[in-house]
Amino acid sequence: MDETPRVQATEPGFEQPRLTVIIVNHESWPDVLDLTGSLEAQPEFSSGRCEIVVVDNASRGALPEAVTVGRVGHQIIFRPDNGGFAAGVNAGWRVVQSPWLLVLNPDVNVASGFLGQVFKQLDRYETNANRNSPPGIVGFGLMNPDGSPQGSVGIFPNLARTIREQFIPRSRRKYQPGWRIHSGPVDWVTGACMLVNARMIADLGGMDEDFFLYHEEVAFSREAQNHGWRVEYDSSVTVTHRNPLQNRPISPMMRVITRHSKLLYFLKHLPRWQFESLAAIMAAEAVIKGRWSKLRGSREETQAWETIALITRSLRAGSGPRGTEVLALAQQVSSESDRSDAGTAFPARRGSTCKDASRPPGRMRVLAARTVQERDSQIR
Repeated sequence: MDETPRVQATEPGFEQPRLTVIIVNHESWPDVLDLTGSLEAQPEFSSGRCEIVVVDNASRGALPEAVTVGRVGHQIIFRPDNGGFAAGVNAGWRVVQSPWLLVLNPDVNVASGFLGQVFKQLDRYETNANRNSPPGIVGFGLMNPDGSPQGSVGIFPNLARTIREQFIPRSRRKYQPGWRIHSGPVDWVTGACMLVNARMIADLGGMDEDFFLYHEEVAFSREAQNHGWRVEYDSSVTVTHRNPLQNRPISPMMRVITRHSKLLYFLKHLPRWQFESLAAIMAAEAVIKGRWSKLRGSREETQAWETIALITRSLRAGSGPRGTEVLALAQQVSSESDRSDAGTAFPARRGSTCKDASRPPGRMRVLAARTVQERDSQIR
């Protein structure tokens, strides 16, 4: 049973929220405050038709003075650990009752009238003609800060496509080019600006928390379609996404996380031979690039490739890290501490699925805490 304390989101005279905006935060409070400020200025929020839930994945340090807890229309959930994007979305979903969820990255800008556009689409989904078959997931359009379109829609990965992607620029590997994207049914949409039908996420039992970061939205879209729900793209509603991964250099630590997510997706959602083939390719890549990094004297790069090799071996053996275990491994890449235990085996697992996300969230709390000491003492 979910016993997470809740902050009242409505008061007499306000409507029951029809839409909940979920923002998953880790060390991005300034971005969160900018985004929530933009949302609060819109009439859909002030009328109570929209509420905001911020899920903080164990950010360090004191809360900014501007962060207040317990205001009407707001909930802040402080998780005791950084469980990743899927865990954050699930934490927000568990404490609300709105029929629709809108997942937004902290680093997006929304224009005046944005929520009005979203509600217009909700009206369309809930008309008599569409009431019995609304979409499960809708991805809205993403724009770069210069006003150009940003990739936000993709085709489900497979082995041939993954190999072919290595011969095109990284910024274009994961997403479909803009000229090929049209509003309507798609394979999957990015989680940076994603509308979610609450009935659909309940049907799935939440997002798959085995993915720490990246490919969780791909797996989410696939599971939704496996359960009979539609996934759509809608270019009529847009936000500006300031700092997507494909537009910036990838660190050794992030390389560990993204390689794990790709392998885990293949393991869970594709035929075994495709997973084994990709794992063999990644194992060879880890050996070759690891040796090259060692020759160049790049300690963190060398450690990253050694960790990727370890993850590959463990997943092929039927064990392997999941969720926060992936973060712990990736953080060792950037640590100065001794890594003599890097070969530690992972416990065997029996086919974890996204239904595992329905487990109670444990010691997660909605708190009114100003300092990290106050927050941590209340969590304990």
